[in-house]
Amino acid sequence: MVLLAVLVGLCLGSFLNVVAWRLPRGESVLWPPSHCPACGHRLAVRDLVPVLSWVLLRGRCRYCRAPVSVRYPLVEALGGIAVGLPVAIWGPGFGAMRASLGLLAVVGFLSAAWPKAAA
Repeated sequence: MVLLAVLVGLCLGSFLNVVAWRLPRGESVLWPPSHCPACGHRLAVRDLVPVLSWVLLRGRCRYCRAPVSVRYPLVEALGGIAVGLPVAIWGPGFGAMRASLGLLAVVGFLSAAWPKAAA
């Protein structure tokens, strides 16, 4: 159950990255699909696996080799921890869900507050 919680948290962390990048630019979080900010190439599903894709691509875009900020896997990993840790401590339930939501709010705030020049 903890592994599932971590996987859900990784995905939520990835979504927080999308929100933090797109909303200040007036872009939709739903459309267009994820793309490289440097070259604009649409990212494939294999490029969107939280943390793992960044590691396997050595922090670069698969298509143009532009660097991808370390903020992305960090926020994803923090999302995994924010959901997985409460489930590991309290087990699945309302208490873990409340703690996870609170921690995800903090992760979201940190992601949004990260200097955009570093993105």
